[in-house]
Amino acid sequence: MALQNLSIWLLAIALILHTIAEVWLPAYEKVKPDWRLVLFDTGLFLENIPVFIFAFVTALAGWQWQILGMILPAVGLTHPLLDHLFLSWKARQLRPGTLTGLFLLFPLSIWVYYLGYTRQLLTLPAVLISGAIGLAISIWLLWEVIKVAGSQTS
Repeated sequence: MALQNLSIWLLAIALILHTIAEVWLPAYEKVKPDWRLVLFDTGLFLENIPVFIFAFVTALAGWQWQILGMILPAVGLTHPLLDHLFLSWKARQLRPGTLTGLFLLFPLSIWVYYLGYTRQLLTLPAVLISGAIGLAISIWLLWEVIKVAGSQTS
């Protein structure tokens, strides 16, 4: 059970690193070299604190509460594909966070599902329900990005 728990926590850390790459690094690029403007930006922190809470809560739930815990790998599979791969392809340039999404979140999510499947830890209802919730979260994130991009071009 230690390897499964490790996999969930690594995925939670990967989500946090992905969020930093997606949000904080582009913000830093705008205000270089004064990193304090980004690090102490309360609005930026408050906007992303739900992601950090989500990562910790779902990692804590882990395999014990699969419906909640498996939302994390569901988002890790769908978010990089929808929000990063699709929008990067559409814009013909990489969006911030695409590399961490595709090369960190996506493979770690597959690993979590692989461990759950091979060790017979997952139940079909938990996978379906958590997968639907994860997909819904990813669609909502995609919608938010499209909405923000549309308001910036108007």
